[in-house]
Amino acid sequence: MNDGGPLESLDRWVRRGPGRFLLLVIALTVAGTAVILAAGLVASGIDSHDPRFISGDPPDWASALGILLFGTGLATTTGGFLWLGHSGHYRRNARSRLWAKGWSRRRALVRQVRGTALRRDEDRPLLPLVAEHLIDQPAFALPLGGMAMLQVAQAFLRWAPGFVILAVVFVGVLGVVTVTALRNARSARAFLAEHAAGEA
Repeated sequence: MNDGGPLESLDRWVRRGPGRFLLLVIALTVAGTAVILAAGLVASGIDSHDPRFISGDPPDWASALGILLFGTGLATTTGGFLWLGHSGHYRRNARSRLWAKGWSRRRALVRQVRGTALRRDEDRPLLPLVAEHLIDQPAFALPLGGMAMLQVAQAFLRWAPGFVILAVVFVGVLGVVTVTALRNARSARAFLAEHAAGEA
């Protein structure tokens, strides 16, 4: 076992496993919360124009669920940001040289890493940095997921159409951002593996 194969795999799992598990938990929580929100609102009488839904007078079960989600979302958001700082994800992101470049320039570099645009010779020194930046992005889904739970909690506590619309939009946008970040991270890992193989 000189190559350290099993031990190296276990080490990778230990380092990456908790982060992936947290992302999975937050994704399932947000998705489940959205389903509960939709089912609960329909069951409570949106279709029959329940006047309480317009006046902002939530039923007892909605208030209790809203309080539970608010506490969970607040803990997840706070814990997520603390984890980002402790793990070094936030520091690496904040200090990245890529923020000195314009949005269109960063977008062009990302497309080259993803393989959806022709790689330009003058950009090649920057591409590994872009790939490392993309690999860190999914970690930010944890505190954002907590913020989504806070928004959904507001929909239950406020019990008004405007807050429901905000919750649906927020959760939908978070879902798109998370899926995009995960796809970009997968492409970035493939790029770094290809880059390492090319240098070998």
